[in-house]
Amino acid sequence: MLTYEETMAIGQSQYQDVIDNLSAAGLPTTFTQTGGMNAALEVLLDGGYSLLITDFDDSLAWSRLEHVGWSVGLYPPDQQYDGQVIAFGETQDADVDALRALIDDVLRGAVRPR
Repeated sequence: MLTYEETMAIGQSQYQDVIDNLSAAGLPTTFTQTGGMNAALEVLLDGGYSLLITDFDDSLAWSRLEHVGWSVGLYPPDQQYDGQVIAFGETQDADVDALRALIDDVLRGAVRPR
């Protein structure tokens, strides 16, 4: 049986290209789990805001071969991810470029006048 650290390292390796791509774009990204070993990518933004990135229809697949699309939620500072989401978006496109476009849409959506 794998330790927690070994399991997390394997999960991170599945998405290292995404982590590197987003981090290079100024979005410092880490592989995390949100409880119950549900995988996600987390981006910590200025001011304590954060983005939680998962699969289109569920938590992030631990195997990249099972990955389907993206969901991105923007959360306010000091909120658990079951708290109020400021903006949310999703796409069934699993490409990294599609994720970057989705992140842009979510961030723009958060600042649009209502």
